[in-house]
Amino acid sequence: MVSSSQVAEHVRSVHAIISRPQRPSGHELVARSWLRCFHELALDPAADDAPPPLAPQAWRERGDRLGEVMDSAVPEMQTLHRQLDDPNSALVLADAEGVIVSIVRHPGFAREASLRGLVEGARWSEEVQGTNGIGTVLAERHSLVISREEHFFARHTDMVCAGAPIYDGVGEVAAVLAVCSLSPGGARALRALVERSARVIEHRAFRARHATDYIIRFHAHAGRVLTAVDGLLALTPEGEVIEANHTAFELLSPDGEALLGREVTEFFGQSLPELLSRTFRAGFHPLTLSMPQHQTWYLLAQQPARNRAQSGARGDSGSAAQALAELDLGDLRMAGNVHSAMRILDRDIPLLIAGETGTGKEVFARAFHASSQRARGPFVAINCASLPEALIESELFGYKQGAFTGANRDGRRGKVLQADGGTLFLDEIGDMPLQLQARLLRVLEERKVTPLGGENAVPVDLQLVCATHRDLRAMVRDGSFREDLYYRLRGMEVTLPPLRERTDRRALIERCLNEEGAGRHPPVRLGQAAMQVLDRYRWPGNIRQLRYVLRTLVAMCDGGEITLRDMPAELMDAPEPMPAPPVATLPAADSHADVPPPSPTSHLNPLQSAERDALLAELRRHRWNIAGLARELGVSRNTVYRKMKRLDIDTDTQAGDGY
Repeated sequence: MVSSSQVAEHVRSVHAIISRPQRPSGHELVARSWLRCFHELALDPAADDAPPPLAPQAWRERGDRLGEVMDSAVPEMQTLHRQLDDPNSALVLADAEGVIVSIVRHPGFAREASLRGLVEGARWSEEVQGTNGIGTVLAERHSLVISREEHFFARHTDMVCAGAPIYDGVGEVAAVLAVCSLSPGGARALRALVERSARVIEHRAFRARHATDYIIRFHAHAGRVLTAVDGLLALTPEGEVIEANHTAFELLSPDGEALLGREVTEFFGQSLPELLSRTFRAGFHPLTLSMPQHQTWYLLAQQPARNRAQSGARGDSGSAAQALAELDLGDLRMAGNVHSAMRILDRDIPLLIAGETGTGKEVFARAFHASSQRARGPFVAINCASLPEALIESELFGYKQGAFTGANRDGRRGKVLQADGGTLFLDEIGDMPLQLQARLLRVLEERKVTPLGGENAVPVDLQLVCATHRDLRAMVRDGSFREDLYYRLRGMEVTLPPLRERTDRRALIERCLNEEGAGRHPPVRLGQAAMQVLDRYRWPGNIRQLRYVLRTLVAMCDGGEITLRDMPAELMDAPEPMPAPPVATLPAADSHADVPPPSPTSHLNPLQSAERDALLAELRRHRWNIAGLARELGVSRNTVYRKMKRLDIDTDTQAGDGY
């Protein structure tokens, strides 16, 4: 806590700043806030007390009023908390009046957090807590960092607080996401992480709120469409703007001109039906719209999710083509996968899907098929690991009458020929025997297949999708997988994240529950405590295991709500989930670790080192695909390269990773 001498020194600093006719350069925001606190709110910087927090019922009602923002914030806060990996911090969500409605912190930090008023129901507006990372965000309406002595009250000067606003659909601040930490350094990294998570929450909440409305996703930069920083417009069937996210307001109404209620034609020069039709014809790739005054928009028009589901059930290929888009529930890695897959639809480029067992590789493959022009053709799947080696060849390529002892007397068409005009899905391609790999390569190159015992090759036209949980590159290096086949299959590779790393877990759990409980009356829903158990579990079997658990819970549930009493023992007794790989780690206040010898990066300061570690983690996650990382971050490749150069990340680092 802050000593009496520190309080006195801080009070002198506050009076010195607010009494100056000119504010020190770079501190205008803090000085402006201090002036409000001192002159307008009559606050005393030495005050050591704050109003008691609201009663639990009162702050819970405030959280409920946040609706989709609250639902979207809870899983993202858990993810960000694990990424920060800072035992001396609290991550909070506050409403538009600065009342904390949700908090995530390390168990060992509970007492310190309570002493500083970082508890549910506490009021952190400027009127109550002076200059701080929550109330000042509400006053200034943008993200910021209030670092230690920049707080108005002396009692807060041992904290660093980074906050970012979460906007509603009419341009107002609905909530604030903030991190308050006692650890030194890392302020800029904190702000960047909080800003990113706030945008993710805002994005998810908007899309959940408008699941039954038409949505336009757009940006002035092509790489930012289908990310958490693109503009969103919710529209009526007539093309009138109902709501817009903050990015849309910034792009379309920077001068504050009215945006809601206007026709989409005013912004993009085309009606909603025209944009929907063009999006469909483009295979759900973002459109490029060249406007007057040299303005270019990149845009994707989407039908209402409910309409898409209903039309898909009727076999409407136009709506079914959005099957891939339905897999994007808010996780940025999944959004990137969906975007990448959309870019290669109907372009005769094979798709390779990597990921742990149970992550939904076949679901992704089926969505890719349903989104293509081959959607009315067959989808033929074969698991290369489930068939005896002796049967794989005949299953894949078929055989003629009398090809071998025990063969069907009429012969059999193989899976390759069955997929003619549609999609062939080869699951667990890494388990295919080497001799068959050569034959498959020949089929892919010649577009012809010769059944066993046959003499004439039969032309075949198919879309190829493969999946594996193995490291095919390592198999190529050790000679167990053909290099030429690997590069033939890997036209585009996407890696599905394990369920434990997905930031859209709660949305995915809700979707799976709705599907497993379809037709159940009354509908089954998850209680808050039960949802928390499911969200925190590590799910070694990923989505497949989740579905089995939910199916059992639905079957065993007597009422309309699944509670803790219904939870399987293995979920209740499971250890704490392992933390996600840190995106940015704040240095601990006291570290007694052995000092390593000087390294090539020893000249970097602690913040730069944390930034370097964060960038390295992202590069490794993207397997050093600079373009993919730049697209997810919403920046140019040159920006990533410049940052790599500044932080001494070069090709030697990549080589050390084995890429």
